[in-house]
Amino acid sequence: MIRAARAVAVAVSLLAAAPALAAKRPLGTGERIDLNRATLGELMRLPGVGEQRARAILERRAKRPFRRAEEVLEVRGLGKAWWVRVRDHLVAGPPPATGATAAAPPPARPRAGRQRIPATTRKATSASSIAAP
Repeated sequence: MIRAARAVAVAVSLLAAAPALAAKRPLGTGERIDLNRATLGELMRLPGVGEQRARAILERRAKRPFRRAEEVLEVRGLGKAWWVRVRDHLVAGPPPATGATAAAPPPARPRAGRQRIPATTRKATSASSIAAP
């Protein structure tokens, strides 16, 4: 019974990871990714770029389109050693004319664990907020 439950759990986790694994198909020789037009999945095909870094690239692009491919180094977590590996695969073409660069990146997946409560919804606990008897 336990073996069957484990097998089901492994199968479910593999099915859940299938889209991410498919997106990690290595880039071919001479294949280039345009930083101003690439989707999340296309950016994730770059070596060393997972979902978080791809989202960071999309956020940077939403603020200001890339004028040169080297500007991707402004994204936190991408350094010179990474740039040396991928520079032949990156270009910074003209941004889309439809204003798509201002579009927000796809929403992040919720994380497990504690959720942050905005300060405006927290109870006041200071001494001045407690009424005197």
